[in-house]
Amino acid sequence: MNGDPDSRPGARLPLFALSLGHGCADLSAAALFAVLPFLVVERHYGYAAVGLFALTASVAAAVFQPLLGAYGDRGGGFWLMPGGLLLAGVGVGLVGVSAHFGATLAAVVVGGAGVAAYHPEGARWARFVSRGRVTSDMGVFSLGGSVGYALGPLAVAAALVPFGLQGTLVITLVPFAAAAVLLAALPRHRRPLRAAASRPVGVAGRTAEWRPFARLLLFTCAGAAVGTGLLTYLPLYLVDERGASPAASNVAMSVLLGAAAAGTLLGGLAAERFGRRLVLVVPQLIAAPLIATLPLLGYGAMLPVIALIGLAVSAYLSVTLVLAQEYLPVHMGLATGLTIGLSSGVAGLCVAALGVLGARAGAAAVLLAIAVLPLVAAAIAVSLPEGGIAPSQSRPGDPTSATVTP
Repeated sequence: MNGDPDSRPGARLPLFALSLGHGCADLSAAALFAVLPFLVVERHYGYAAVGLFALTASVAAAVFQPLLGAYGDRGGGFWLMPGGLLLAGVGVGLVGVSAHFGATLAAVVVGGAGVAAYHPEGARWARFVSRGRVTSDMGVFSLGGSVGYALGPLAVAAALVPFGLQGTLVITLVPFAAAAVLLAALPRHRRPLRAAASRPVGVAGRTAEWRPFARLLLFTCAGAAVGTGLLTYLPLYLVDERGASPAASNVAMSVLLGAAAAGTLLGGLAAERFGRRLVLVVPQLIAAPLIATLPLLGYGAMLPVIALIGLAVSAYLSVTLVLAQEYLPVHMGLATGLTIGLSSGVAGLCVAALGVLGARAGAAAVLLAIAVLPLVAAAIAVSLPEGGIAPSQSRPGDPTSATVTP
């Protein structure tokens, strides 16, 4: 009889269910943004109102994720995952059917809170169900989010083009279904996780390392600013300064998002084999010159370069989640919430600042400014302590038992 735990039927089902839930949560997050142009056309909202909706969604992620992550650290936070998915679906559905500005804004808050609720607890569970390959398994979890975010605009188009804004009610079925899958796949793990989460001990006896964690937050903020900046200003550069069609711009963004999804998974696998420091530093050093060369290339030559950029700028995602959990071993939910939520909020502020530069110097200057950020991220990654960078060994079934090789 094969003793490999991964060979048993259904052994990987919990991780895949968590990745599916992550994908549906991020699909809901992307849908909240993708529905904004429809609100402009059908509800006649101005750009100021749409900007407030977008800001509210970003602030909800930045505020709710650390708070709900800290709540989950106290144990018994399982309900945050299915409950968050249900709230995310309700929020997305109500955004389309709410006829008044205040009600629509409230729906954005509900949806943003639901998305925020899923991430900290989902990342904790992804580590819990890992079979000893923490970083690569976290890559599988992160892959779901990347794919879901890329599919969000497509889901909005598929639902709203035939049905109008009422089509958002169709989108609610996606996170609702994911909540049902989680409830079916994970209940037998609830008691051991609650017991593990309640232990007042750190990872292999370690206490919280706040200074390295603070530097890790700076790294993730810089990395998130690169991705958000490219998604925001590369289409503007193609359309405004290159004269590309919106369709051509969308193709480029699809290439970037698709490559980013692949990079999320490959980064986790590479970290297990070659070490975490390499995955944090080298892709940033590759991304910087590639981004800087974009204004020099024709559209056709841009596409493979954009694919390489997508692979590089997302490779760090699973590694930073694992490191955050190891730096704050008894505050894993808070660590994950800050890592994801704060980086999203800071990235939004960076994008706004880049917009001021773009108004004065053009989108090409913005791309060159974005190219500097990966170098900043690489410099921060080099400063992270070696103990946190080394691959970890986890005993299956205990999220607090991971050890960090000095």
